[in-house]
Amino acid sequence: MPFSHSDLWSTAHVKMQLASGPMSEGKTFLYFLAIMGFDWLQFTAFRLSRSSGPIPAWNYFDAWFAFAIALAGLVYLFLCNGGTRGAHFLYRYFPLSVVVGWKFVVASFVVLPAVEMSLRGTSPSVIGWSLSAALVVVNLVMFFRIGHHLKGLSRETRT
Repeated sequence: MPFSHSDLWSTAHVKMQLASGPMSEGKTFLYFLAIMGFDWLQFTAFRLSRSSGPIPAWNYFDAWFAFAIALAGLVYLFLCNGGTRGAHFLYRYFPLSVVVGWKFVVASFVVLPAVEMSLRGTSPSVIGWSLSAALVVVNLVMFFRIGHHLKGLSRETRT
């Protein structure tokens, strides 16, 4: 999976590759990772710039963690799918991420208010960092769960 500067700068080169047939899983993934990186970096910058007052440290952590987990999670999921030797990553990634992800969105609507209620009366800092920790756990478990399904599909494809 050689990747050259033409793959990033030359529209004619990329169009020629696309016209000659599908790109490799690895190269397609690198384009996808770049797009996700651009998007999440913009989301992070927006999240940290919209406040007129001082931003609490846990909000900085939440924003940069969301950026990091999006990119690291995608790499992890790509590897769970077999990496460059895998097949159909995007075809599998999108439906599994939606079906598994919705369940974790629903779970976070239960977990986060429960954490906040259980810490009622403590300082805003304790609540903020506790909510951050809960989000870390929810996100990590979600990526591990999607990865579990991708590994199963990857094994079925190879056998």
